Amino acid sequence: MESLIRDLLKQLGATLSPPPSHVPCPGINLLGVLNRPPVMQSSPVLAIGTHVWHAHDGWAPLDNLEIERWLVDAPNGKHWLLSERPLQLEKNPTRLGIEYEVWGPNRFAQWLGNAVLNGDLNATVPSNLTPTEVEDIPHSTPVDAEMGPAALRPQVEIEPILEKLSLTHAEHRPVLLSARIWTVTGILRGPQDAAERGWWELIEDPFLGEIHQLDTLEKLDFIPNLERIEPEVWPEKSQVAPHLAKRCEERRHYVVTESSGPNQVQGSVLHWWKLDPSSAEMTPRLALLPAWQIRIPERGLALIHGLSGQLVPM
Repeated sequence: MESLIRDLLKQLGATLSPPPSHVPCPGINLLGVLNRPPVMQSSPVLAIGTHVWHAHDGWAPLDNLEIERWLVDAPNGKHWLLSERPLQLEKNPTRLGIEYEVWGPNRFAQWLGNAVLNGDLNATVPSNLTPTEVEDIPHSTPVDAEMGPAALRPQVEIEPILEKLSLTHAEHRPVLLSARIWTVTGILRGPQDAAERGWWELIEDPFLGEIHQLDTLEKLDFIPNLERIEPEVWPEKSQVAPHLAKRCEERRHYVVTESSGPNQVQGSVLHWWKLDPSSAEMTPRLALLPAWQIRIPERGLALIHGLSGQLVPM
């Protein structure tokens, strides 16, 4: 999306100088500073020297708390912020020395549509970008299902949880919690030397101290560019392995046949199939769990877990 914005501005006659040194803000990138504003009939009021920003796509809207955080380190002057995420701004936070305008996806799309209708912009955007224009965009990196990190989609909504906790007015912002996905392979052994090879993907959640099956959760096809919170301690593999093995166990029906005189009687009993430790291979990779960091009056910061909705102290 950043390359597309640069290309669109270029077609509209605008030029951007490379972004100056600045303090990065998670989820919001500085694209550059306008040396020449766009020339078009429906052009916004953009002056030379305006900083152009881009808020990445993600599962949470752009809200007041995120804008306030951005304002802390934004340089003095004029700013134009284009957001791929919907806006949830009850008011416009201010800071002395900074003028800014925030456009959500609807307003940006309307502006581009007017530019096409007015003839200021060609409806077809060239796809033959030079190698220098093709950027590495970490927020939308495709997730390799086998090897790469994976971000998970929230299973709960924040507003009902805050209402249930009587914290409807608490400040909140989306974050990611670092966890681990363990790929486990090995042999399950059952009754009478029965054996079969198995494969599992398990989530180790160090914030709740729990392990879950990954196949019950939905992965995102991109990694949101949000602040990541690390656990205080990562358990050693030797500590986690017994708990992973336990999650691989299965309880299955086993048919038992017994002779009773001239007749045979069959019955079904439950029998555990357990992972053979000598065959087990356990490989971790990064998992990013959804959460919201909230500020509770007189109590400080806490987390709302995006998978379970649990309140996690910080």
